[in-house]
Amino acid sequence: MIGGGISGLTAAFELIEAGRDVVLFEAANSLGGKIAETSLDGTIIPTGPDAFLARRPEVTELAKQLGLSNALTSPVARSARIYRNGELHPLPPNVLGVPATAELTETGLISAEGAAVAAAGVADDPDQVQEDESVGALIRRQLGDEVLEFLVDPLLGGINAGDTDRLSVVSGVPQLDGLRQRGGRLLDAAAAALADAARNAPAGEPPPVFHSIEGGLGRLVEHLVERLERSGSCEIRTGSGAELTRTDNGWLVNGVEVDQIISTIPAHAATKLVANVAPTVAELLSGIEYSSVALTLLTLAPGTIDIDSAISGVLVPRTLGHHVTAVSFASHKWPALAVGGRQVLRVSVGRRTDRSWTDLDDGGLVRAIEADLSEIFGVEVEAGHTDVTRWMHGLPQYDVGHRQRIDDIDDHLERVTGLHLTGAWRDGLGLPACVAAGRAAAQRIISA
Repeated sequence: MIGGGISGLTAAFELIEAGRDVVLFEAANSLGGKIAETSLDGTIIPTGPDAFLARRPEVTELAKQLGLSNALTSPVARSARIYRNGELHPLPPNVLGVPATAELTETGLISAEGAAVAAAGVADDPDQVQEDESVGALIRRQLGDEVLEFLVDPLLGGINAGDTDRLSVVSGVPQLDGLRQRGGRLLDAAAAALADAARNAPAGEPPPVFHSIEGGLGRLVEHLVERLERSGSCEIRTGSGAELTRTDNGWLVNGVEVDQIISTIPAHAATKLVANVAPTVAELLSGIEYSSVALTLLTLAPGTIDIDSAISGVLVPRTLGHHVTAVSFASHKWPALAVGGRQVLRVSVGRRTDRSWTDLDDGGLVRAIEADLSEIFGVEVEAGHTDVTRWMHGLPQYDVGHRQRIDDIDDHLERVTGLHLTGAWRDGLGLPACVAAGRAAAQRIISA
């Protein structure tokens, strides 16, 4: 096993549960990958993801396997805003930013002209629906530039820090592809999807969109590692990069004989890993680009930003030219963080289309963030405690044609016995997709 992020740990767990022996190599000195955290006055705050999609079952099922079913929790604040024209605007009813109504002027986010363009959109030819294309091309054609730039792009940009004019509909946003496959106009498909969801929803309060683990997602990693170590079937080697060598009977990984290898490391690292044993695969992997982002924690004095505690965060369209792309009110989502009434923010910076922030040191980045926040919220923002985490080359980009690239990689890997490559670059971002990837790779070995 090469890679000790959530995909690798899940794969290792699946293998030991099936009675297999595992050696896990992780280049870093700690496990968990982007599930990372820091401590603020004794309170744990994530510096990577702080929640996962509730509608996908993979992480919830894993938590139950690890005895954490009673530790599942959800954010208290659930309402987002988008910043435009000096104001914070509610989102209209939507599916991943695709509006489910032609009445788009009510929130003030979309202008009357933009709403008219969206309302006048026509359905695509059925043959066109079968082709992969960029999210930008699809939304601009059907709903107009304004809906893309001030609604769809801010939402999706907060997920993958990408460029919607290059992001694949098929691979990057399968839920959007599902709307496309309904036929007709996207606007009508989104309305129908929301109506379907409402009919199928249980009575009472709407279910949460996100879940987490009490005490932070790091508890998930801790329980996984504990189970691996307790099994007696898994040897974990941290601070250990990997080198592969083919043998007559299998593989050598850093001199350790193994018959099967699962790699869950990023595509750019996997490119180097397999360059000598599968050069065509390495070449295909090298074509997967990554975005870099920074996540900065800031504490503010009580009441610094006067905003409803039901608001979980604010998205900032890239066309406005700010460094900040998203602001998450962590102390709204998780009230235990609001010690003494302080405000705790998790601020995201960085997109595929903007690397200017990488020239700033941490102090300069914090000052740039404070300036952006001061403009966005109309109040002087001066942070108390700050913590900057830079995820360089951290988010894989699913460009148009990504699915074909993965199919080509799989085709060539079939000729390399015992080598399995997976990770966030393959089938989807987010913790559920990563858990699914690790589990699927392990099952390919178990069922062989």
